[in-house]
Amino acid sequence: MKYVSMLLISVLLVYSASAQDRIYRKNGQVVTAKIIEIGSTDVKYRLAQSSEELVYVLEKDRISRIVFENGSVEKFTTDYKDPEQYTGQLKKAIKIDFFGPLLGYTQVTFEKSTGVARSYEISLGIIGAGKNQQLDYYYNSMQLEKKSPFGIYAAAGYKFNKLPNFLFGRTRLSHLMQGSYAKPVFYIGHYGENRLAYKGSNQYELEKQKITFAALQIELGKQWVFGDQFLIDMYWGLGYGIDNKKESGSNKIASTAYNYSNARLGNNLALSATFGLKVGLMIK
Repeated sequence: MKYVSMLLISVLLVYSASAQDRIYRKNGQVVTAKIIEIGSTDVKYRLAQSSEELVYVLEKDRISRIVFENGSVEKFTTDYKDPEQYTGQLKKAIKIDFFGPLLGYTQVTFEKSTGVARSYEISLGIIGAGKNQQLDYYYNSMQLEKKSPFGIYAAAGYKFNKLPNFLFGRTRLSHLMQGSYAKPVFYIGHYGENRLAYKGSNQYELEKQKITFAALQIELGKQWVFGDQFLIDMYWGLGYGIDNKKESGSNKIASTAYNYSNARLGNNLALSATFGLKVGLMIK
């Protein structure tokens, strides 16, 4: 009778151990536990050998499935396009071009999310609100003058983000405005700046040139959002541009042109390129 009792106790212990819930993680680990709560973003559980007060938390996007003690199974698949995954996140941002003031302009960008992995951007740039580049030329002696540009440009584009949006390789969701993206964007602007004008007999004078430019580009970039507060946006773009900027000392259209927001690479209607780094804040 004693041996029968011990055998029954052993069987009950084995059954009790096998009757626990099992969490199958995506990294291959299996956790034997008692599920307490399945929330919107994580799962709370107790380990079989832990005390009642000790509760563990595991993000749902690290779990492939849970097999409950009654045999039922719940699978976890993340729908990255589900807006509920991003509930409570800020959807607007103000950004500035980090290197712009060093290149002679200041650009401010407003971005607003229109849905998961979609947003539009509007930028306004003030040419001349930055470092005044020097214009050097030699006439009898070295002359030092400034380009002294002044003008304005605007840009508008629509961003298509790649999903899922990961943060430095982590497999958990981060922010609906984060990730790699492609953005068709249109630029238009007008400004004046000093240039050298040839007056004959090897004489040059400074004169103010008025430049109007436009460009249509596709920009590729990646944006990171930190703590729903700060962001960094790195990008480069290529497309077509046109302007009326002339060569120094002639009335011919310049073979290349730097128009602050972008650069034209070729004669008049030609390739247009840009790159930059924006930093900003999320806003309500």
